[in-house]
Amino acid sequence: MSELTMESGRQGTAGRGWIGTVLWVTLLALVLVAALNLTFAAAVMPNLAGADDHTFVTTLQRYNDNPVFSVSYTLALFLAVVAPLAQRRRDPAAAVRWAVAALVLMGVVFVMTMAINVPLNNEIDAVRDLTDAAALADVRERFETTWVVANAVRTVLSLAAVGALVRALQLRTTR
Repeated sequence: MSELTMESGRQGTAGRGWIGTVLWVTLLALVLVAALNLTFAAAVMPNLAGADDHTFVTTLQRYNDNPVFSVSYTLALFLAVVAPLAQRRRDPAAAVRWAVAALVLMGVVFVMTMAINVPLNNEIDAVRDLTDAAALADVRERFETTWVVANAVRTVLSLAAVGALVRALQLRTTR
């Protein structure tokens, strides 16, 4: 067996060892965040737009109880930090720069989430009297437009982060 065959067999053609694995796992985490954001932008919030205030608030309270969101965003940010650090000594500079771009984009998504979406989610969660029509209408009025716009921005940025990391993977596999 030639050295080239052994090398490619050991590391794989696209992954190129543990660094490739880190990048692929990071990509999966970023895709998950982008998919969550896109699902809310394209399906959840447009469908809730026509719902009454009680349905709107109670549905969002149920989503807020789901730990998948916080775990997904935190894991994606953590991996987005690890990816360029893992690459920095072995991959082409252009590939590292694209991974850094993905990190910056994911960082903005995370900051927006913590600064805008999470506080609004907390307002929704704070509603305890689900029979108080005025309170439901009030919290929805403060929540809906700002949350939807912020999520649309998060969606675009998270999709851009996915694209940046895909480019990093492309550059490292073509060297």
